[in-house]
Amino acid sequence: MLGISGSTNVDFLPDEDARAWVADGLRDHMVRLGEPARRARVVTKTTIDEPRDLDDLFELMCGVQREVGQGEVELTLLELTEEDSPARHGYEPLGDPTGQLMHTFAKRDDLVVVVVPQLLRVAELTLASVARELGRIAVYLAGGHQVEPSDVEGDAELAAITLGLGVWIANGAYVYENACCGGGCGLDLRSMRAGLSMPEACFGLAVDSQRKGISRRAVAKHLQPNQRAAFKRSWGYVGKQPALTAAPQMAALGS
Repeated sequence: MLGISGSTNVDFLPDEDARAWVADGLRDHMVRLGEPARRARVVTKTTIDEPRDLDDLFELMCGVQREVGQGEVELTLLELTEEDSPARHGYEPLGDPTGQLMHTFAKRDDLVVVVVPQLLRVAELTLASVARELGRIAVYLAGGHQVEPSDVEGDAELAAITLGLGVWIANGAYVYENACCGGGCGLDLRSMRAGLSMPEACFGLAVDSQRKGISRRAVAKHLQPNQRAAFKRSWGYVGKQPALTAAPQMAALGS
């Protein structure tokens, strides 16, 4: 929603407007995305922990799709090249692909995910991108985003959190926010972006986890130190605000 900040003084708790937007978005996705978004799960392991090429990445994505209710959804994974783009063949981007190393395009029921191979150099960004795109696909299949265009990328990441992919979103957000992969990746991270800031992602993860009865430890042990601190800060706040974790009405869930 609010994007990422260049400040080194990170406030681990998002401001009031961001907190409300994140909580409401997560609740909406629980209704719209159905059973996969209501199940209590924390996805952290994949069939391939460190994909090294597009074949590995495709296998990873297919495995995660089966876990989050997209086992019947087919997609094509392609390397993005300067000579060609899905847009030249009638595909429309789902959201804004600017500043991303992976993005989904659609032509009716035909989904194409394009990838810049350099993405595979940073595991946190690879997993965060997979999470975001599977969240994006889930929203597309549910009828599309119901937020302002400027909030679509954050909304896709909120969808990923409800599907159990929030750990990947949070760990990736930190890399984007600091524009640093730890050295040696060769990526200009300053030109790339996430939808949610790291505090927003960790706040969303805390809301979704408490709403579904997932323990703090089950989530926190998979987060990097700064993300774990932000998650702990949000967890304490959320625990004192029962309205934030109230589930949607059952009538809405069954509609």
